[in-house]
Amino acid sequence: MAESSAVSAHVIYDALVEYAGAPDNEFWRQTFVDWFTGTDGTEFRFQGALGFGGKLRRQDGRLFVDCYPEDVTNVRRKMIARTNDALAALYGAV
Repeated sequence: MAESSAVSAHVIYDALVEYAGAPDNEFWRQTFVDWFTGTDGTEFRFQGALGFGGKLRRQDGRLFVDCYPEDVTNVRRKMIARTNDALAALYGAV
């Protein structure tokens, strides 16, 4: 994905909602779109099912999620892997 368009941001946020339990409401979505399209920032804390430390990171040309190490469980580890797989597929396609 060469550009950080609002359409791309919505597609990526949809994945965060579906795979990582990001809040599915207009406030969080718009906050994410504004961050994604308007900053060179490297991380966005969405929390969701990954707990308070649930973040999307933009680093070295890729997107990925993680959470605080002390909050990792087997369930969250699988959730992180599924989300990151989806983000890898999307980030190259949108």
